[in-house]
Amino acid sequence: MVNASVWTNWGDTASCRPAEVEHPASEEEIIAALKRAAQAGERVKVAGSGHSFTDIACTGGRMLKLDRYSGVLDIDAASQTVTVEAGITIWALAEVLARNGLAFPNLGDIGYQTISGAISTSTHGTGERLGNLATQVKAMRLVLADGSTQDLSDRSDGEAFRAAQVSLGALGVISTVTLQCVPAFNLHAIEGPGKFDEVLGTFDESVASNDHFEFYWFPYTDACLVKANNRTDEPTRPKGRARAWFEDQFVGNTVFGFVCRRMRAHPKWIPRLHRLVGKAITKSEYSDRSDRVFTSPRLVRFAEMEYAIPRDAAVFAVREVRRLIDEKRFDVAFPIECRISAPDDIFLSTAQGRPTAYVAVHQFHGMEHEPYFREVEAVMRSLGGRPHWGKLHYLDHRSLRELYPAWGRFAAVRERFDPLGRFQNAYLDRVLGEV
Repeated sequence: MVNASVWTNWGDTASCRPAEVEHPASEEEIIAALKRAAQAGERVKVAGSGHSFTDIACTGGRMLKLDRYSGVLDIDAASQTVTVEAGITIWALAEVLARNGLAFPNLGDIGYQTISGAISTSTHGTGERLGNLATQVKAMRLVLADGSTQDLSDRSDGEAFRAAQVSLGALGVISTVTLQCVPAFNLHAIEGPGKFDEVLGTFDESVASNDHFEFYWFPYTDACLVKANNRTDEPTRPKGRARAWFEDQFVGNTVFGFVCRRMRAHPKWIPRLHRLVGKAITKSEYSDRSDRVFTSPRLVRFAEMEYAIPRDAAVFAVREVRRLIDEKRFDVAFPIECRISAPDDIFLSTAQGRPTAYVAVHQFHGMEHEPYFREVEAVMRSLGGRPHWGKLHYLDHRSLRELYPAWGRFAAVRERFDPLGRFQNAYLDRVLGEV
């Protein structure tokens, strides 16, 4: 236990000064920390890698960081499941799975998130036949505010389980998670340039014909970066060490960061610099272990907003974002991203009940983002969009409850598990309402 200084998230978009920060290394230590918080009348929040852009992890009370609680407890080869402590990162777990002939069926592109933070915020990858990371959860163990524990699965308590899969940290501290894995597989990756109208015109075909498809559009240009990943039984042909460093570290981070800093310093250069970046996109083709294709380093810091919209609204939504940027002349340093996922039945999953497309907008660190994000949000709201729980948005519980058919069912579980609001903070007060 330590007296805390200021805690800041990865994107430098949220910060707080907890009264205490603890690094429990066991479930017993988590329970003890919660009992100390109760005695002191403190609220409690768990902070993972800090990659959420909102203040979802912020507290003036007791902050728990589970970096010392990150072990692999069990790997069941027969059922292809793994049980882990909540603080393990996706990258670390992917390595363990690979050594045991297993893999995540799908991932986003960030590997340093903790597994508990990723599932709690409905983090996802892309692929119309695949759900978000929370759909891979088969069972989980929560520590409640009074120090008691709850083992949850669809069989034991389906109502509470579907609430806990995407809980925003509102129900308790996730202690352990059991994930459904698949046999290890390789991906054949093709990344290359595309033209805006052509990419959108063939979007449905591209999504249907690839296991994982996404694209990035560069504002003030017709240029897109298109990514298609498909399972392959062929031997891997990974990027060589020099090529991987050049493409992922040097171009993807060092050069891109330099360009973004030029855009921030000279906003009038933004259209010209985007055109130069668009012209520099070249085709890249390789195959590698699945998690190495899915994830990549992210060293350039930014703010992000992402909305989940009905799948059939994807093309219209991206065109509307382009119209907004062109008309309002927003200074936008980052490309606009579009991905896809399958529907699920998790109460607060952004893909609950419908095939889903995700449109994400970013802004480089230190550049104004709110006017741009608010205009994009208005478009997404008109389409019934649901904001990503770990990314910036401006909605509150009065608007959000209308977007989730199972909102009342989640609220009932929350009232049962945390009636005193021990796990509340300003963010949850805004997006869920007070207990």
